[in-house]
Amino acid sequence: MKVLSFKLEDDLLELLEEYSRKRGLPKSEVIRRALRQYIGTERDRPYIGKYIRIYT
Repeated sequence: MKVLSFKLEDDLLELLEEYSRKRGLPKSEVIRRALRQYIGTERDRPYIGKYIRIYT
């Protein structure tokens, strides 16, 4: 597994920390699940598949 770092607004970080704490999940797992769900629902758009092929 690779490591990725990015910037996050304070309010969004607070929401992420609360969500992960209540569910007993690491923040990284919450983010992975959210990305899978977001990308999965966006697959109908032609540009998404193109970017996924290029960057993965």
